Amino acid sequence: MSYLAFIAAHGRMLAFGFLLTLFSSFGQTFFISLSGGYIREEFGLTNAEFGLLYSIATLGSATALIWAGRWIDTTGLRRYVTAVCLALAAACIGMATAGHAVLLVLALFGLRLAGQGLMPHTAFTTMARRFDTGRGTALSLAALGHPTGEALLPTVMVTALALLGWRSAWAACAGVLLAVVLPVLLWLPRSEPAAPEPSPAGSSPSTRPVAARDWTRAEVLRDPRFYMVLPALLAPGFINTGVFFHQIALVESKGWPLSLFAAGFALYAGTTIVTSLTVGPLIDRLGAVRLMPFYLLPLAAALLVLSSTADPLAAAGFMALAGITAGISAIIVAAVWAELYGTRHLGAIRSLSVSVTVLATALSPGLFGWLLDRQGSFDGIAMGSAAGVLAAAALTVPAVRRRAGAAA
Repeated sequence: MSYLAFIAAHGRMLAFGFLLTLFSSFGQTFFISLSGGYIREEFGLTNAEFGLLYSIATLGSATALIWAGRWIDTTGLRRYVTAVCLALAAACIGMATAGHAVLLVLALFGLRLAGQGLMPHTAFTTMARRFDTGRGTALSLAALGHPTGEALLPTVMVTALALLGWRSAWAACAGVLLAVVLPVLLWLPRSEPAAPEPSPAGSSPSTRPVAARDWTRAEVLRDPRFYMVLPALLAPGFINTGVFFHQIALVESKGWPLSLFAAGFALYAGTTIVTSLTVGPLIDRLGAVRLMPFYLLPLAAALLVLSSTADPLAAAGFMALAGITAGISAIIVAAVWAELYGTRHLGAIRSLSVSVTVLATALSPGLFGWLLDRQGSFDGIAMGSAAGVLAAAALTVPAVRRRAGAAA
């Protein structure tokens, strides 16, 4: 079955996942940071201070995600997605009206919980649960919302900021969610076929791992494989959040115009899309677990390129290579837990892993800002990050080898 035939058979559910990941952009660092200069100026914050507030909000959202994310296992999908969209819209309104730093933190908390956390959590948990033989392909198509948002929404937001001001721009985001996104999301899951068709992975037989049983979250927490795989799943969010949040400091240190790095987001999105479409059928055939030791290598290469030169081409090299890992990461996180631990408690298991991932993204803006304020260089930060990424990739090798015995 071709990609087009797969989309034709399950277009409504795939569109549901795509829209959730697309509009999760409202809670992503690359989108929020576009208002960063205005926020720092109005509230009188330094890079480190704003990074600290952002980290506090993200840390709080990571904690709340463990509790809120598991409800998808016991709540109807339409009711759950309604709650998530309303929470994100309320956070956008909070950004538009915040008059004190405490209210700003609360608004950022809502953006990170509902946007970065729950919207993609809803999308990927639904795809992983509703699709079996075509799981990788369904996840790859739903994940295209991320690069689409990265490619299109920064330009839209920059225009809104210039025409409306930063507060009115965030109010407009809330209006879009309430008037357009939520009604469409409520309509799409209706009349979806109960049994998915086979994956468009071609005629090659599937050898992907399948969980022998459904694990509970408590059992997962006692499994050594969870802790071996987790650093590899944390690394892309930690690194990319730190770099993108402080992108102005990066371009200043390299002597690049901001427009050069901003233009690189289109390249980042392009490589993410191509990689996502390529790796989905591969996961259907081989499995996400078997790909774990390799998917971080492009990100390590991206960081080495960034640390080694100030040539403007390094910006393109970083974005292209980081986009490859990003394209795999969006799919592999959902698929690997389904393969290892089954789908019955997938919402609870995935919300735990996503919560830890969000925690990692909470730490990097503050840590990177602290290093930069103390005369740290972006070259040194990138080199150290590359070493950490390679160590995380190496740790997945014994986890893959342990799989057969641990799953018995």
